[in-house]
Amino acid sequence: MDTKLYMSVYNFVQKHRFLHKPIIFINKISPQIMMVLFYGLMPVLIISRDIRIIAFAFFPLAELILVTKFRDKINRPRPFDVLDVTPLENHSSGHSFPSLHCSSSFVITMALYYIHPFLGSVGLIVSIFVAASRLLSGVHYPSDIIAGIIIGTVFGLPYASDILSLIIRL
Repeated sequence: MDTKLYMSVYNFVQKHRFLHKPIIFINKISPQIMMVLFYGLMPVLIISRDIRIIAFAFFPLAELILVTKFRDKINRPRPFDVLDVTPLENHSSGHSFPSLHCSSSFVITMALYYIHPFLGSVGLIVSIFVAASRLLSGVHYPSDIIAGIIIGTVFGLPYASDILSLIIRL
């Protein structure tokens, strides 16, 4: 099912060549936007002596380390390693499951929402672009993307009690 869905998306993108440049652009820029949001907020929290900096930085770092080690152990081939397809951009082989871009984006989204709901909302929109572009560019199976979203969200759950209190106050 995963391969069939991947091939449907791949064939759609190949038929619509006008999508290639926008997909490549989004695939490059959306993770960079997430990094600017994340690392750009850190100095603000440090300068303002906001104690939330500890949680803000810890969970994305823990996610990055643990997911990277997990991917090394799994070492699932990327779709272009096993199928007769060419991704829109050159990419290294292996380490497809789960999508590290997705898991990192979604845990950062949770961290941003923990600090401010507007930043979290921006992060969510950008994370959706990250996830879609990883599939559309041909470097991940749908299950890689879904697993990355779930893992990133789970790593962000420690923020949930503070996020709920923020929502209630709004």
